[in-house]
Amino acid sequence: MKAFFENPALLIGAPLLVVGLVGAALMFLTAFAPSLPAPEPAGVGPGRVHHGPGPAEYINIGLMLAAITALEVGVYYVTALGGALIPILVILAASKFLLVVLFFMHLKFDNRLFSTLFSAGFVLAIAVFMVALATLGASIN
Repeated sequence: MKAFFENPALLIGAPLLVVGLVGAALMFLTAFAPSLPAPEPAGVGPGRVHHGPGPAEYINIGLMLAAITALEVGVYYVTALGGALIPILVILAASKFLLVVLFFMHLKFDNRLFSTLFSAGFVLAIAVFMVALATLGASIN
């Protein structure tokens, strides 16, 4: 048992394996569960107004994502940036992430609770990732 706690790969890999197996089991069970009729989406229906982006807004968001991606590719090839390359790429990637989360996941138009739960889960995931990197001996420079 002592070897388990001294081996970082086992220490991190075993819980992740368990989580993956539980997720696979849940996916398998839900695949064969009887399907229920889909509920009417919130904000849509008789007497309700649809709140959210329409097709034109989705096209604009897609064009913005493509432009940011092109900017990322262009920035990568600028050799004069040196040490500023990684922070610039991280900021550009974070801006794309924010656009996708706000519009395609509809967090901008949903209840504030969903945004809070998503943000808390995201912060927790980053914290677990940093702990895993530190456990495996990676340094953050």
